Amino acid sequence: MKKLLVLGSAIFLAAGLTACGTTTSGKDVEDIINSSIAASEDLESFHVKMEMEQDIIPAEEDAEKVTQESTIEMDYVTEPLGLYQTTEMTMMGMPIEAETYFTEEGMYTKDSMSNQWQAAPKEMSNSIVQMSKDQADATEQLKQMKEYIKDVKVDEKDDRYVISFSASGEEYQNLVEEQVEATMPEGLMPKEMLKGLKVNKLDYTYEIDKKTYHPLNFTVNMDFDMEIEGEKVQSVQKMTGSYSKFNEIEDITIPAEVKENAVEMDEAALQGE
Repeated sequence: MKKLLVLGSAIFLAAGLTACGTTTSGKDVEDIINSSIAASEDLESFHVKMEMEQDIIPAEEDAEKVTQESTIEMDYVTEPLGLYQTTEMTMMGMPIEAETYFTEEGMYTKDSMSNQWQAAPKEMSNSIVQMSKDQADATEQLKQMKEYIKDVKVDEKDDRYVISFSASGEEYQNLVEEQVEATMPEGLMPKEMLKGLKVNKLDYTYEIDKKTYHPLNFTVNMDFDMEIEGEKVQSVQKMTGSYSKFNEIEDITIPAEVKENAVEMDEAALQGE
């Protein structure tokens, strides 16, 4: 079950990216997306806060549902590349807090269970940070959105454009599998899990500021089945996110005491083995 929780969380994160790549219909909407892409590409920094709720429901009748709740806040700077992230999570009734720095010097992370700063191997840290960047970076999300200009509802609400989307079926299934495989760090996503992954339903809403074309917030509701090591579970998830502090964060530096006290990261522990 521990590995199922880790892998389920990984798909949950990838789902935000996938959902953001599945919207719009009509020329006017494409113009809105193009304007937002241009505005997002000019961003030098931003802050994003994401709140997630996930129920993992085993297929066995006597097995208990597992609920996981997370709040992630991230400062992101494009040049020089830097990321600072805090995570508060409740998993199987246990509260866990984590803190992560990433710059050109590497990635360092600490959680409340070990209370020890750890330095990630370079290849793994690059992969994990790329996944976090794709999850939070509106530019990449909007570029993918252009590939699916259909099955979408677009409304205007006060000072924002609201893009909403609801999907299920094989077409979206293939997209989810591709994105999950592309965004997961190497070794974290077993091939057999993708074979057992079935998307039941997804609802998505994305809001864009009319004046600046900056992203404002998003909501993703997702229901999928998966199987790993012969164990079948259903995952019902909700994720909300909001953006702020556009171009207000100057740079991100790793404190000296973090680098001095860090030990090498246990890769097996990260993969939930």
